[in-house]
Amino acid sequence: MVRQVYLGSLGVLLVLLQLSLLLMDHRRDTDNDQELNKAILEMLHINKVSARHEAKPHPYMRRIYQHLDSLEAHDFGRSDGTLVQSFRSVDGPRHESSGWIWFNVSSMNPTMLCAELVLFRKTLHPHPLSVTVTLYSVTVSQGSLRESPALEERLLTLNQRPLSGYDVFDVSSVLAVKPLEGVGFQLRYTDESGSLVLHEALTQRMYCLDRGSLSEPLLVLYEAPPLRV
Repeated sequence: MVRQVYLGSLGVLLVLLQLSLLLMDHRRDTDNDQELNKAILEMLHINKVSARHEAKPHPYMRRIYQHLDSLEAHDFGRSDGTLVQSFRSVDGPRHESSGWIWFNVSSMNPTMLCAELVLFRKTLHPHPLSVTVTLYSVTVSQGSLRESPALEERLLTLNQRPLSGYDVFDVSSVLAVKPLEGVGFQLRYTDESGSLVLHEALTQRMYCLDRGSLSEPLLVLYEAPPLRV
């Protein structure tokens, strides 16, 4: 009788021990699941925030999209649409970065035929003043840099902003370089007397060059002639 009671008690203790271990494992699994769920939620939150930030189109591109939508609405599906790519500015080569606005275009579609450099005019001069701006470019192809002749020359009125708010330059000629991996642009100015102006300081004063801002420099590529918006 005593032996049976002892064995019975031992059996109960073993069952309780197993239940205790199962509860501990369950609690540990629950804690691990909670930590995992928390990590997943944090990761999803980060991804959502990042996606919302990255999904914000450049204001100039928003106008392009709206214009394309209106064209497609009137076209009633008769065309395949217009292929457009845009690139935001990046850090340039260390020895060539001063005064240049750089773009990495290694992922550009090879069918692109036209290109625009889009700069937001952030500052206006308080008095009527004009300068002549000449646009130059440097292309990067197969690891080598090559500077081009002047792409465009125009007169800028510093106390008046374009209707769109942007100075848009035709830079389609850079697309002739194959394969095109990167491109940099520099604005050089002369005043009304023909004297050279400090181009880097004036560019920084006139235009929004802050990388990561919604109005940072933009390079827009088109498969067809550019859309005027």
